[in-house]
Amino acid sequence: MNNSLKFSWIQWAIGTAIAFLTSLLWVEIGEPRDLGTIEGTIGGTIIGCFQALILSRWLPQSWLWMIATLIPWGLMGGSNFGLIGWVAPRTDSWLIRLVVGLIFGAITGFWTGIWQWLVLRTRLSGSQWWIIINSLSWSVGLSLGWLVGGLLRWKTHLFLGEVIGLGITWILVGIQTGIGLGKLLERNFPTLKSRPSAKI
Repeated sequence: MNNSLKFSWIQWAIGTAIAFLTSLLWVEIGEPRDLGTIEGTIGGTIIGCFQALILSRWLPQSWLWMIATLIPWGLMGGSNFGLIGWVAPRTDSWLIRLVVGLIFGAITGFWTGIWQWLVLRTRLSGSQWWIIINSLSWSVGLSLGWLVGGLLRWKTHLFLGEVIGLGITWILVGIQTGIGLGKLLERNFPTLKSRPSAKI
């Protein structure tokens, strides 16, 4: 692949982390009942915008990525499941945080991954792997982020520990999904170069 067109997972991870920090200007981290559809839509839009800008070199209609990101987060915010990417668990149990984080993270990644796959499938063969990559990334990222957040809160007695924990979650998710997406793009680059833009 041409070096100028190589996908940088580091750029993806940093962009995702910055997007999360930017979202905190409008979305306050709290418990599930504190956050709703509006917060989910705002958070999803910001995350989607940053990621779409990075993807614009490979996906001609990358703005669709923003749409495919804000919709699932908005729906999650309005559901009983909650806006997981901005939620701090109530429990202080490290084991519960770890186990529930694995489960809720997998669900979150699967749900958002399906919507984003609808965009990728028009351009990438094997794009269904994105759903699995996203699920595993969120499962690992959320469980470790919640665990670190709980430990920091227990150590400092400050809610800031939870914020740092969620920041770690988004960084880990960004790194893992960035590496996975990079592999998909490298595998499909000749196809992307020769195939005309999909009409939607």
